[in-house]
Amino acid sequence: MNILVKIVTGLFVLVLIAATTGYLLYFRGQQVEVGFIPNAFQYCGKVITGADPEYSEIVDWLHSNTRGWMRDWNTQIAGATYHSSAFSVTVFPGCVSVSYKTDTGFLRFIKQINHNLSTSCDKLE
Repeated sequence: MNILVKIVTGLFVLVLIAATTGYLLYFRGQQVEVGFIPNAFQYCGKVITGADPEYSEIVDWLHSNTRGWMRDWNTQIAGATYHSSAFSVTVFPGCVSVSYKTDTGFLRFIKQINHNLSTSCDKLE
């Protein structure tokens, strides 16, 4: 009986360690793949490309902030949105959300971070 308790306890500890490790690997420290950034975005009612300062600002920011993202499943966000058919970035106070298409579907990430990015289109109008 004593050996059975030790075996069950050992299995429980192993499952707990595996679950914790899986959680941390899957949900923490995600990286945004900047190779999927398109050559143009729809932003504030216009198309922006590498020739536009708004495009350069968001792309440079994404390249500087590829790490430390968390998977996001359902946050509905209002803010300044850069979007294309396969990649979108939404900027709002204290956070940035990124979603892009891969071979397995759309991945969605969120990062809580203080930034100097515009969170609305007011400055452009």
